[in-house]
Formats: sequence, C-alpha cells, structure tokens
Amino acid sequence: MVPVRLIAWLSGNWGDKKGCLRDMTGDSPDFHALPGATPENSAFIDLHFDPSVSPLLNMTVPFTINGRQFRLSPGQSTKIAVPPGLAQVVLAPNFGRLFYDSMPRLDFVVHTGQTVPVFYRYSTFRRNPGSLTFQKLEGRSPSEQRTIDEMKYIVVVALGMVVAALAISFALSLWS
Repeated sequence: MVPVRLIAWLSGNWGDKKGCLRDMTGDSPDFHALPGATPENSAFIDLHFDPSVSPLLNMTVPFTINGRQFRLSPGQSTKIAVPPGLAQVVLAPNFGRLFYDSMPRLDFVVHTGQTVPVFYRYSTFRRNPGSLTFQKLEGRSPSEQRTIDEMKYIVVVALGMVVAALAISFALSLWS
C-alpha cells in the first residue's frame, strides 16, 4: 500500500513559512489536513483508537477518511482537518479482514469549525471488525453483543436438540 501524502499543520498558523508546514505520510500521529481543508474553512475529526481492546502484536489498523487512507495503533489519536460537508470514516480492509460482510462506517456532515470525535474499538471476536462510534464505548460494543446473543441462541438450540434426542431415546427404551 502506498501511503497517502498529507500536509501536517504543525502550528496554528498555516502561513507561507516553510517551517510551519511539512509533508508527511498517513502513518504519522500528528495533525493532518486533507485536501480541500483550509485554515479559514475546515472542520475537524478527532479519531481515537481505544486501547482497552487491542489486536495481537500491536498491529496498526487502516482507516479511510474521505477516501484518504492512514493507520493508527492502539491508544493512538489523531486530529484531521477536513473540508466542511459530508465526511466519511471507514475501517479499511486489511489482510486479516478481507472477508467481512461489512466494515464499520460513519457518514456524517461537518460544518466549519466543528470538531467531531470518532472512536474505534477493536474486537477480539472472529468475523467482527470492531466498532466506530461517536462516543467511547463502555462494556461490549453492539456488534459484540449481537455475536454473544447469536452464540446463546445456538447453545439453546443445541441443548434443545440433545434433550429431544434423550427423550426419544428414553421413550423408545420404555416402549420396547
């Protein structure tokens, strides 16, 4: 994957000073400005990777914001300047996540000067890519809770089948 070239805003002044702006890749934890965002006309996305549940080996997770991809590590946060209007944050598929039916995604509208916090929490459940939310999650994410509920139903059905098989077996033994 080729990193996206972004402009970092290292001070409150975007002026023409070469020391205030520098070129950086999407892997940097610093402040990012996406194309179309200007000092006078930009909104902000604060993206946080919740460290309470982290992937094995502290791998980085790829995200796409308005079509630009970069990575975050567990516990890392970054502030992204975006142009006002429709914003899109999507967890990008990587090697271990190629076969999910859908990836977490947030579509929302931002206005000039507005800051929107976005939180990502990894899931240790198989076939669960994690959650993107506007608030930090306490406890299980909705997708993790659905997975647990599905497992409960499977266990109840399996136990019901075992009880039915035992009842039929017992009835047949009494009949003969």
